Amino acid sequence: MDKCIELMIIGSILLLSSCFSTASSMENPLEQHTDETITVLFSDSSSMQDEKTYYDALLELKQNHPSEMPSFLIIDADERDAIRYFNIEQFPTMLVITGSHEDLRMEGIFTKDEILTQLMEVFRIEKEAKSVRKTISLHYIEQSSFSL
Repeated sequence: MDKCIELMIIGSILLLSSCFSTASSMENPLEQHTDETITVLFSDSSSMQDEKTYYDALLELKQNHPSEMPSFLIIDADERDAIRYFNIEQFPTMLVITGSHEDLRMEGIFTKDEILTQLMEVFRIEKEAKSVRKTISLHYIEQSSFSL
């Protein structure tokens, strides 16, 4: 009887200790430096049409501001460790992460403009560049019309 109790206690301790070690060993599955910013899109290949606006927004941002755009990574729905680690509950989900800090989380379907606005805000990209170009061209048009 005493051996049975001892075995139950030892078995319980081993079982509980294995649960704790698994939970504590869960590390960030992304390989990044502590100060590096990375954009991660969690994608489900069965619902690519829902993710189109994310791809369009990211491509436009990359084309217009190539130096301000950080690394970009796509993680498929099959990557269970990453999904569990980042607590992803729906697809698409986009995260902007700096080190271990989550700067932005967008879950679900958004328009391209909504995504662009959020990304530009997080990356601190100003819209002044376009407005300056418009001002210069307007100024040029005004000067041209006076010389007629």
